[in-house]
Amino acid sequence: MGSVTIDVERAERYGLADAKAHLSDLVATVERTGEACIIMRYGRPTACITPVPEERAAPTQRAKGLLAPYANDDKRAREKGAFERAMAVKHGKTA
Repeated sequence: MGSVTIDVERAERYGLADAKAHLSDLVATVERTGEACIIMRYGRPTACITPVPEERAAPTQRAKGLLAPYANDDKRAREKGAFERAMAVKHGKTA
């Protein structure tokens, strides 16, 4: 697992009561943006919510759900060919 660097000056700050009331929103924001947030108590920074560092996987290993069938180069090439043929039929020329 990697390490996390926190820019304390730029991090969003939330009061303890707000953090408690909206914890799931804070966690979702940290997960989405990758930026840490600081929780304040009595006007002082006391805790930090940070994203968990993850090892970067190759794009073919990260594909999930509906994209999984298109995760390898052969299938992507076939899909591109099908798209180009569909555009040729629709518009009378190649995309």
